[in-house]
Amino acid sequence: MLRCLLAVVCTGAAEASALDDEKKPVPLYTNEDLQRVSPYRDETGGSSKPAAAPAPEPASERGRARGEEYWRREAERVRDRLRPLRERASELRFQIEEKRRQPPPRRGGVGPQMGTLQRRLSALEERIREAESRFEDRARRERALPGWIR
Repeated sequence: MLRCLLAVVCTGAAEASALDDEKKPVPLYTNEDLQRVSPYRDETGGSSKPAAAPAPEPASERGRARGEEYWRREAERVRDRLRPLRERASELRFQIEEKRRQPPPRRGGVGPQMGTLQRRLSALEERIREAESRFEDRARRERALPGWIR
């Protein structure tokens, strides 16, 4: 069985090398060939016109040519609006850390309060991420460069 498989593999390899030796001729096109087919070139669609002209740019897009100054101001405005939220998140992180450092009470009073603080913190962080994401998406859609909003 093994000899049979080896014979087939070796035969296939020999045939493949024989095919490589007999390379196919590369087609050669001359000017005569091109002149012969030139009357039919319009049948391939090479000179066809599109069915409809490209749609004009919407008015909303034309009015949005905003530059670097605008986007830097907008980024600063978003940062100012998010600053109180970031400060509140920092306070919550501090409170959570303080709760962790305190020794646990005898009868489980810290658990629910710690969970409440952590839920508030995660909700606040989510609001911050969503506001940043909305601003970045708006800037991207209006083709603002990323360096303008940092």
